[in-house]
Amino acid sequence: MRRLAILFLAVLGATALGAPAAVAQQDAGSDGDPTIDAPSGAGDSTPKRTSDYRETLKDAIADIQLYWTDEFPVLYGDDYQPIPKNRIIAAHPGVKLPKCQGTKLTYDDAEDNAFYCYRSNFIAYDDVGLFPRLNRDFGRLAVALVLAHEWGHAIEDRAQNANQPTILKELQADCFAGSWLARIANGDGEKLQLEGGNLDAALAAMLNFRDPIGTAADEEGAHGSGFDRTSAFQDGFDNGAEACVPYYDTPPIIVEIPFTDEQDAAAGGNLPAEDVIPATLDLLNDFYSQVEPAYAPKTLDDVYSYDAHDEKNFPSCGGVVPDVAEVDDRVFYCPDDGNFGFDESYLQHVYDDIGDFGAMTLFANPFATYVQTIQGFPGVDTNEFETAVLGADCYTGGFAAALYRGVLLPDATTGEPTYTLSPGDLDETISAYADYSQARGLSKDLDVTFLRLRAFRDGFLNGYVTCSSYASSAESLG
Repeated sequence: MRRLAILFLAVLGATALGAPAAVAQQDAGSDGDPTIDAPSGAGDSTPKRTSDYRETLKDAIADIQLYWTDEFPVLYGDDYQPIPKNRIIAAHPGVKLPKCQGTKLTYDDAEDNAFYCYRSNFIAYDDVGLFPRLNRDFGRLAVALVLAHEWGHAIEDRAQNANQPTILKELQADCFAGSWLARIANGDGEKLQLEGGNLDAALAAMLNFRDPIGTAADEEGAHGSGFDRTSAFQDGFDNGAEACVPYYDTPPIIVEIPFTDEQDAAAGGNLPAEDVIPATLDLLNDFYSQVEPAYAPKTLDDVYSYDAHDEKNFPSCGGVVPDVAEVDDRVFYCPDDGNFGFDESYLQHVYDDIGDFGAMTLFANPFATYVQTIQGFPGVDTNEFETAVLGADCYTGGFAAALYRGVLLPDATTGEPTYTLSPGDLDETISAYADYSQARGLSKDLDVTFLRLRAFRDGFLNGYVTCSSYASSAESLG
């Protein structure tokens, strides 16, 4: 966030985030350059290739082939030509790889990598490092998802789209991968099944394959930010492969933006922490004043910070001092008193380890809850997950969209927005949701991050007005 940070004490300094480890390299005119690189440092030892790992590869390949046998004729009006078994290559030292558009390849080209070679029609993946690591670190469906992504490129090849812009090909392949995974989630797979936590693990794996923060969308070889890629994946998962086909004619919103200058890059797009509370309040007050007629602005006096390790400074809510478990690692709204509280050390961790917008997202959510109380939003009194919690995430997505469009806090003279999103900010939202779920001790089987990101994405892409749709079915998160 440019000129925006977080909610802490003035003594907290800004922290620049390093670029993510995953670097995407393929471009439209490449001779089979890698489409995905492994996250650096993801496991120091060589993981074992277990029998479950082998079975997952076998089942995923068979199911993806079957999926496209059914789906390709519907989408493109022609029969699907499967990738031959001998063109799906588990790469290892000494392996003989086919030439890619006439270029000789060795295991060095496949090491820590997975790729599809356009026109030469083969997939190669690192069967020694990358895939066993993914299986170990993110679960068996992560390996299948990478295969499904590479198959997405094979579909592009068969649809005569090999020369499209790289970033659109990558996002379409992510979308296609999501559409295939929805088949598994619906119970239509031959052998693979989706288990609780698989969707959150898929998001975590995809974040490792985003572009370095600050990459421009039109840069050669760009694949998309973490938000771009997970958004395309969720698009396919929710709406099917037919939603992916128009990506070249009507591209999805791409939020991958470069740094403005060296100073911006050096700061990682983050502002000093002491600027955040005032900026956050100003931005939220401006946004909700525009969209909710009954909204009453809040001030710094309505925000209470505390140390969850010191019970003497716990905030009271409705005259009651909460237990440690209720305030530790928490950001919340107290409807009885009309104020907000946050665990200082926890949001400091989010700021330091994730970034300013990650903490801002977490603070914006209880603000959304405040607005819901004004509106009498269903489930807000009991924290019902499918209504109030996801509705608040949707509101926060609408707020982020207004920030992205530059319609909040315009300068009185120039009309330019005072604050704007910076590179990687929306990726921080994903990481913050995942971190908060872990901090709260929520079961990994719930796929809470996937569901919350879906609601945030709904508000971001479709606007605040769409969030009223969450005022329906209810399920308490507890």
